[in-house]
Amino acid sequence: MKNKRILVANRGEIALRIIRSAKELGLRTIAVYSDIDKESLHVKKADESIHLGPSLPAESYRNLKRLVEAAVSTEADLVHPGYGFLAENADFAKAIQRKRITWIGPSPKTIRSMGDKIESRKLVSKIGIKPIPGQLKPARNRRDAMRDAREQGFPIALKAAHGGGGKGLRIVHNPDELLENYDIVRRESEAYFGSDDIYIEKFIKNAKHVETQILSDQHGNHVFLGERDCSTQRRNQKLVEESPAFWISEEGREKLKEQTLTIAKESKYINAGTVEFLADGEENFYFLEMNTRLQVEHTVTEMRYGIDIVKEQIKIAMGHSLADREWTPRGHSIEFRINAEDASKNFIPVPGTITEYREPIGNGVRVDGWAKSGTHISHFYDNLIAKLVVWGNDRNEAIEIGQRCLNEYVVLGIPTTINPILQIISSDAFAEGKVHVNYIEENLDLFIENETKEEVSRGKPETVSISLDDKPSDNFSPKMPKKIGIDLSKNDSPGIIVAEMQGTIVDIMTKEGKKVKKGDSLFVIEAMKMENIVSSTIDGVVKELSITKGSPVSRGDIILVIEKR
Repeated sequence: MKNKRILVANRGEIALRIIRSAKELGLRTIAVYSDIDKESLHVKKADESIHLGPSLPAESYRNLKRLVEAAVSTEADLVHPGYGFLAENADFAKAIQRKRITWIGPSPKTIRSMGDKIESRKLVSKIGIKPIPGQLKPARNRRDAMRDAREQGFPIALKAAHGGGGKGLRIVHNPDELLENYDIVRRESEAYFGSDDIYIEKFIKNAKHVETQILSDQHGNHVFLGERDCSTQRRNQKLVEESPAFWISEEGREKLKEQTLTIAKESKYINAGTVEFLADGEENFYFLEMNTRLQVEHTVTEMRYGIDIVKEQIKIAMGHSLADREWTPRGHSIEFRINAEDASKNFIPVPGTITEYREPIGNGVRVDGWAKSGTHISHFYDNLIAKLVVWGNDRNEAIEIGQRCLNEYVVLGIPTTINPILQIISSDAFAEGKVHVNYIEENLDLFIENETKEEVSRGKPETVSISLDDKPSDNFSPKMPKKIGIDLSKNDSPGIIVAEMQGTIVDIMTKEGKKVKKGDSLFVIEAMKMENIVSSTIDGVVKELSITKGSPVSRGDIILVIEKR
């Protein structure tokens, strides 16, 4: 492989992670970057780098034409897309192959069929595997969406057909919420995945989320690398992942393996892939989707199986065989996503500058990150700072190592998910396997610290008291409302709505002089590619409105004023 050149079409921690494995294989690495990422670590660690364009993803990391030009001009032999951006874009894969450059991933045809949530549901249905009940065609307008939702019955999931990672996904409980979120999901889908196709799927309450990892070569060999439990989520995005899923029986595990390998064979899959399922309390597994790319949480499987999945991806793309390759699982591994988020405001993404950064170390500890003291977390991109991954001989040991590491992890200057994760994994619910995909949303009062303690920096976790009974605690914020949205108003002036994050106004549902009631939607703000509905906290009349659609706002800006009536 020496003298081969690989372009990594991504940024942040995943670009760094791919660059390291590629270098160990003797490849010459090429990074790409936007204006704001010029000094990022992935650029400094690569052998070469090439500028893509402005910071907006559509003008840089999602600019298909510019990425292909970069691969050609740097004489790349291979392209690794990472995850997110254009990783599951069949047109990108096809464009790279047309330039006689090796694409590290499945074929464009497979990406189109299995990466499309609707098409993949059709395929698995034909081979006798149950998908989650839902539609097999896109909802082209609000009327279609309402008809499909009534057919399935509320609550339903409004989902991007080409989505993943919790983007382009909303759980809606009634017709009003569907109408409110329809355009939001379409915009997120277009912004993140380049397609505004969305569809309706039945929402399974209190479900467990489990996924399986496979490697498949060009010679028809498929290797099953176990399962991961991804049930600990917030805002429909994974927060903690672990392998194995200790609540699954051996019979259930064999069922997952059989279904995963069947899907891989029937779809003629090549390279690394992940098949996702939802499970009910009776271990009935429902196909959710297939991710035709490297997963964020692939590190969990790597720690448990002693494998470098990125290296295997590269070898498979270059024609190597998996025949006679076998990896044996050992112990228990858990990943914790360290994100720039304010848990006191329903885990809202918060851009800002890290003033101090120190990672934990020790036996069985791995940190895949890209930040350092002084790193700015931009509102242009995902808010992932690092992935903390631990390994233990069993689940209890892995949890104990995780608790120690989270206590040692220091990220100051911005709120993060460190303390909330520590609280979650220290709870009886997590220890007993009672956490399901909606558990955090339904129990925010158990896991969210008082807002004043987490405003700009993280306090010592040992000063936080954790209560798992029904008594109120001074250390926790009140339970967040069930309505989708976030309250961005000042506590002492509920009629003054201020921006608690840097972002862009993408929709406005009110105007000056309009009467509003508590809970009415006012506007939608987008930050870090996620849209948030902001609602009124009082009854009154909109007295001042200082925004227009498309307006950029900074943290602390007064958005509107409601006069109480």
